[in-house]
Order: sequence, then C-alpha cells, then structure tokens
Amino acid sequence: MPAQCPLCRQPLPEGINESELQARIQRLASPTLAVEKKRLKEEYETQLVAEREMARQRAERQFERELRAAKEQAQEEVAKTVRLAARENEAKLEKLQAEREREKVRHETESAKLQGKLDDLSRKLEKQSGEQLGAEAELDLFTELRHAFPADRFERVGRGVKGADIVHQVMDGTKVAGRIVYESKNTSNWQNGFIAQAKKYQTQYETPHVMVVTRVFPLKLKGLCVLNGIPVVEKRVVVALATVIREGIIDIARLRLSGKFRDEKSQELFEYIVGAKFCTRFREITEGVASLREQQRKERTWHENAWQAEAKIHERIENRYREVDAQIRAIVRGGSNGKSKFAAESEGLQEAETAIHETESTVVSPTATP
Repeated sequence: MPAQCPLCRQPLPEGINESELQARIQRLASPTLAVEKKRLKEEYETQLVAEREMARQRAERQFERELRAAKEQAQEEVAKTVRLAARENEAKLEKLQAEREREKVRHETESAKLQGKLDDLSRKLEKQSGEQLGAEAELDLFTELRHAFPADRFERVGRGVKGADIVHQVMDGTKVAGRIVYESKNTSNWQNGFIAQAKKYQTQYETPHVMVVTRVFPLKLKGLCVLNGIPVVEKRVVVALATVIREGIIDIARLRLSGKFRDEKSQELFEYIVGAKFCTRFREITEGVASLREQQRKERTWHENAWQAEAKIHERIENRYREVDAQIRAIVRGGSNGKSKFAAESEGLQEAETAIHETESTVVSPTATP
C-alpha cells in the first residue's frame, strides 16, 4: 500500500516515503519554527514582565492599604493611649495641686505663727537695744559733763522715774547758782514729742535751761537748732553750750539780785541763748573749733612724718660715720682695703647727703592735706 501524507492522509508520490516527507517538512518548517519560537518567547517575556508589573502594583496597593489600615489602627491606639495618659496626668495634676494648696495653707499658717513670734522678739529686742543704747549714751554724757565741770553736782534720774535724764546743779562755791537739765536721746528717728517732754522739765525743775542732746535732727538740721524754745544739740557741742549757760548762771547769781530780778535776768539769758544771733555765733564758733582741730591734726601728722624722716636721716648719718671710723681704724692699724682715709670719709659723707636729700623730698608740707 502506497504511503500516505501524515497531515492530509493522501497517497504519496512514488519514490517518496514517510521518512523523506518528514525530513522535507522538517527542513521547510525549521526557519518558520525558529521565528515563531522567537516571537512566542518575546510575547511570553513581554507578558511575563507585564504580569510581574501588575503583580508588583497589586502588591504595592495591597501594602499601602494594609499600611494605611495599620497607621489608622496605630493612630487610634496612640490617640487612645494619649487620652488615657492625659486623663491620668490630669488626675495626678489635680491631686498634686490639691496637695500644694494644702501645703501652701499649712506653710502660710506656720509662717504667720513664726512671723508673729519674730515680731514679738524683734519688739523685745528693739526695746532692750533702745534702752541699752539710751543708757550708754546717757552714761557717756554724764561722764563727760562731770569731767568738764568737776566743781558742779550731777544727778542721773533712774529708769522708770519721772524726770529728765541728767540734772546739772551749777555751783558757785558751796551755793547752788542754778540748774541745767539734759534730756539724752540716742535714737535713730526724730520725734517731736522730745520737745514737748523737755518743755515740761522747765516747770518741773524751775529752770528755763533745758536742752535735748541727740544724734538725729528734724528737717536735716545738725549741730545746734532751737525748736519751740528748746535747744537741740549734738553731743560734741554739749560742753561748749553748757559752759556758756553755766557762766551766765553764775554771773547772775553773783549780782545778788532779788528773786524777781534774778528770774528776769535768767529769762533774758535764756532768750538770748535760744535766739537766732546766738545760734549763728555759736555755730561759727563750733565750726571754727572743728576747723582748728583739723588743722592741728594736719600739723601733728606733718610733724610726725618730719620727725620720722629726720630720725631716719640721723640713723643713716650715724651708720656712715661708724663706717668711716671703722675704715680709719683699719688704715691706722695696717688693715687697709685699698681706700685712703680721705676717700672713705668722702664716700660716707656723700651717701649721708644723698639720704638727706631723698628724705627731705618725701616730707609733706603742713599746709597740704595728709
């Protein structure tokens, strides 16, 4: 039976068998198959890349959806945690504020108690310090007056006793010629009540001569002023003012006037002392005394400096003369060190003169400020 075509099942021509036909078909189909194979491969690869890209995009979109969901869930969890923490913190803060309020009230209560105790102690201390300072100032004034007027009598009125601090009995021999009353005020603030108190002592001690001795003055005054007929003075000028009043009291007592005329003279003396003219002159005197003391201090300082300088000059001269004497003795005894007697003496005297000139240039003039 003749061979058939494997594709169409038709009889094959003579001389061509199935094997030959397959070989011919293979030769004819090989280029086409290669091209087709390549095309299919390219299509496959293109489709594969496209499917991979689509798969990647799907994966990315899925990842983004899952990520957004996770973020939303995380944010919700965070917000929930934050809200819970905020509520806890608010509760803690309210509790802390309540504790602080209670602590503040307790502290204010304790501070008020302590401040009250401190104020009580301060008032007691100020009272004690004021009394102590006043007593010390009064004692200093009492001592200074007794030293200035040893022939007179002085009486200190004790604390708690109604009266002035110091009563000065001006003595003319063995007789009491009159009184000067001193009210000592060693305070940090001026009080107008000092004058009212001093006015009462004029009646109590039957003398117009009452003065307030203080270290503070009203209206920025100082030294000496008169307020409502009462002299107000610094302690440094008390003795000077008391000296003037005392001499006037003694002069009036020696006139041997009757009581009426003696009182008139005392009043005239008092009015003069508290008058503007006397106060002006008295201030000029005290300022002059202060200036004189300052000038004396400058002169004393200058003299002390000059004496010290002169003492140094004398010491240097003596040292140089001793050196000259030793040099001369060495020359006479044969132990000369190569210098002649004249050279040694000249050298010693020249050094002494140099020391004198140097020291004189350092002495301050007594008219210059030290």
